[in-house]
Amino acid sequence: MLRIAVIGGGIVGLATARALIGKGHEVVLLDQGPGPAAGASAQNGAQLSYAYVAPLAAPSIFAQLPSLLLSPTSPLRLRPGLDPAAWSWCLQFMAACTQARADAGTRELLRLAADSRGAFERWRANIPAARIEHASQGKLVLYRSAAGLASAARQVQLQQAMGGPLQQVLTGAECCAREPALDPAAPLAGGIWTPSEEVADCAKVCAALADELASGPGFTALWGHRFLRWERQGNALTGLFAEHDGVQQRIAFDACVVAAGAQTPGLLRPLGVGGSVPIQPLKGYSIDVAAEHIVRMPATSLTDTATKTVFAPLGAGTTRRLRVAGFAELVGQDTHIDHGRIALLLESVRTLFGLRSAPTDLHPWAGLRPATPTGLPCTGRAGGMRNLFVNSGQGALGFTLAFGSADRLAADFEGSAPVSRFSSSSAALAAGNA
Repeated sequence: MLRIAVIGGGIVGLATARALIGKGHEVVLLDQGPGPAAGASAQNGAQLSYAYVAPLAAPSIFAQLPSLLLSPTSPLRLRPGLDPAAWSWCLQFMAACTQARADAGTRELLRLAADSRGAFERWRANIPAARIEHASQGKLVLYRSAAGLASAARQVQLQQAMGGPLQQVLTGAECCAREPALDPAAPLAGGIWTPSEEVADCAKVCAALADELASGPGFTALWGHRFLRWERQGNALTGLFAEHDGVQQRIAFDACVVAAGAQTPGLLRPLGVGGSVPIQPLKGYSIDVAAEHIVRMPATSLTDTATKTVFAPLGAGTTRRLRVAGFAELVGQDTHIDHGRIALLLESVRTLFGLRSAPTDLHPWAGLRPATPTGLPCTGRAGGMRNLFVNSGQGALGFTLAFGSADRLAADFEGSAPVSRFSSSSAALAAGNA
């Protein structure tokens, strides 16, 4: 049995802690937040999108770049500034926009998503659905143009050949029949329907995980602990120092897993291995709109590809609400809330479903997703460090891939390959992308 430190109290860190304890290890988890899900897991899009994992890096991105970069309402915003790591990430992203890499990434992510779905289902079997606001009502992805729908249909065929979940291509009228909350007069070319997709409140899942871990043996949570520095001997770590309420504390361990999301490269940089994890923070936003304000409250999970906005119905009764999330901004560690972005999210609700009244409390939120150029997470041993591991870089799919990533890391913990610059610890894919 090893004593393992896990840095990060979001969905990936907590799932990692659970998987390691399941292998017989002792885990001490630390996070600078006051409790679980203080970062990107706090109020993400709430969609468990096991069928929608294709990397953003694809040949089709080149045709979209002018509008994505120049439109004031574009869901994408790139401001790398003078940060060499951000520029390097952008160049790696462009290099990854080949069909071969996109297909290889899709295949790997579909496998990881399937593993994650199975692991999540086994875990939630003992959790009341209402506690985590879980529902399996399917997902409908909307397309405004015939060309966009045709491209999506080709992706469906590709994923079906790879063994992906069942999906259906629908006309605009069929989309409205599937989800009556949509306006029949809306200019829809059609959509992709996936009946197996799910939603849940990620923060509530994190809270349930933390409670489960705290009630069992082999787990210690250190909330409100800010990382200070590593304790190192040669190519191995013996511990770390953290600060809590002004007091410095040494935490000894046999091994450490960094699952700190967008903060991961900064934690690794003092060890000289930060470059092995090409992670950049992609800022996203979300709001919660109470069902009472919405004219036609949807029952299914939706994505509007025109605005790159996702909609997830959550809760029941007085807590019934629509989680609305979107945008991808490469703006460093900036987490301030741009209220222009919040207004665009609210307008997307008005456009698709109508609003009875102006909501007064939207719970506006912004968070940083840890994104890699290829969309493939960094899972495995970090550089040349003997007992340092990484589980990060899941990007916008952190909630979807968390349980699968955790199980993979725990399964081959002692034999994990070094993290590739472009991929997860899948040896074959790493060799193809290095």
